[in-house]
Amino acid sequence: MKTGIVNKFGFVRTCTDKRRFAETGTVVKFSGTNFMMNHFYRKGNRKQSAGNRGKAGRFSLRVFAGALASLFLMSAAVLPVSANEFEDARKERMNEVVLTNTIADWPQGPIIGAEGAILMEARTGAILYAKNIDEKLFPASTTKIMTGLLAYENCKLDEDVEFSYDAVHSVSREDSNIGMDAGEIIPMNKALEGMMILSANEVANAIAEHISGTTDDFAELMNKKAAEIGCTNTHFSNPNGLHDDNHYTTPRDLALIAKYYFSYDYLASLSREPSCEFTATETQPDDFVRNTKNMLVKGKKYEYEYLVGSKTGYTSVARQTLVSAAKKDGMELICVIMKEESPFQYEDTVALFDYGFENFKKVSIADHAEESNMLSTGFFSVGQDVFGSNKSILNIDPSAVLILPKNAEFSEVNYDLTANNTGEAGSVAKISYLFHGNPVGEAALNMSAESPSLFEEFSKKEEPAADSSENSEGEAGKEGTDAGRAEEGSETGSEGGDGAEAGSGNAPGDNTDPGKTGEDSSEEVKPVTNRNKNGIFINVKIALISLGAIVGTAVLLLVIRSVIRGYQFSRRRKDAMERHRKRKRSRRERDDDYID
Repeated sequence: MKTGIVNKFGFVRTCTDKRRFAETGTVVKFSGTNFMMNHFYRKGNRKQSAGNRGKAGRFSLRVFAGALASLFLMSAAVLPVSANEFEDARKERMNEVVLTNTIADWPQGPIIGAEGAILMEARTGAILYAKNIDEKLFPASTTKIMTGLLAYENCKLDEDVEFSYDAVHSVSREDSNIGMDAGEIIPMNKALEGMMILSANEVANAIAEHISGTTDDFAELMNKKAAEIGCTNTHFSNPNGLHDDNHYTTPRDLALIAKYYFSYDYLASLSREPSCEFTATETQPDDFVRNTKNMLVKGKKYEYEYLVGSKTGYTSVARQTLVSAAKKDGMELICVIMKEESPFQYEDTVALFDYGFENFKKVSIADHAEESNMLSTGFFSVGQDVFGSNKSILNIDPSAVLILPKNAEFSEVNYDLTANNTGEAGSVAKISYLFHGNPVGEAALNMSAESPSLFEEFSKKEEPAADSSENSEGEAGKEGTDAGRAEEGSETGSEGGDGAEAGSGNAPGDNTDPGKTGEDSSEEVKPVTNRNKNGIFINVKIALISLGAIVGTAVLLLVIRSVIRGYQFSRRRKDAMERHRKRKRSRRERDDDYID
């Protein structure tokens, strides 16, 4: 017989030191090692041999089976009533208005039973489907998206996360967990796996304490981050999403948080894993494998081909919540389902993803710059001005895109222009594009870098070919320098290949062709023509006409002012002469009276 401990979550774990566990649990004697008295709740799939199953195991199974049967009989009369109540509430919610279905010429979205739902295009922020998107609802375990985001941004993946007594014992055995004990330590990457794949609440607590010291202080950090992201109706009270009346968010805010979370490839990959494996270490004594409860991931019933990542959530008050991301044809969609019944949260998500990918398209703003009324009228014009100048004043961000219904034309889009007050260098304004009043994307209006004028190009072409020997020597030296840099770069790349591969998408300025030398890269100077359709130039014709109109108006105003002032002067003079005549007449009459 060996000595073991029934821990808080109902497992018996081997122990060679009775005194250590006597302070935290009940010491028992049992046959076999690492046997679970309640394996139904925790750390399933432990690696056990047939020889480790003794009489205690058979007895525990009988007790467990009896308890399960009793629970089933006791709840038989209650469950149908509750199920019917929730189903009736769901049917009522299906009659609620879907806001985007009221937009003219907008594709009609599916009718779902969730209280709140949103389908957002991640890059543009365009909302393709909206149902009660600003209603405050309980997020349940989708809260862990924010917890995981803060952990990834504030910690290294090899940092050790230690489980305190409070982190473990503030979670009940009925809540989602992986059976960690106080004092155990796991690295941050395994903690993130346990939280994001298995939705372990005690792991979320431990991560919060690791970062901020207490879960309350971590909740303040969560709220600060939510405000930075742009959430306006969100308040977090804990790191795991267990019910609290003061712990809420909205579908719109949760989509913004998810957009930020899924922008990290590592975090996105975690949230689409079907299972998680833990191996025994000196600080965590168990081997076990657990499967995710998320039915959207590979191998599950509602597996979605284009899934980027997903996180489930459930409490008895929040009901089913689900936050997911999917990518297809260069368009990445974020879907949030809140307060739904199982398994409809998965059906709703799949239906909304299919709706988005089948009914909408991504449109490059740069390809339609000439169609924009803003760029082709007024003081700004696309193309060269009347003097042939190619110095652009402003241009539109060439990477900007819109999300439009597939049967819509760019000409149906309107825009709003607002000044940029963010202080971002080079950006002077923001153009917001609207389709029948619904935002479908935006673009930055930037100051253009000054390009050479025609005269400058001609002067370059007419420069004498003197000092050719110096130029050739310079080119040779440049080739040697480039060769040396290429050699160093190849060594660096071979040592840090993983990092280079992971960060390849974050180097937009790296357009160098290593196969070119200084001699090969020299090209014949060509006349400058304006090929940039995004460039916006001063329309000199309109400017001159407007200037003439302003001058003419000013002259006219001066003439009118002169006429008015002349009239007023003439009037005053006439009045003065009239008063003078009256005074003369009055004196003459007084003189006549005196003579009489």
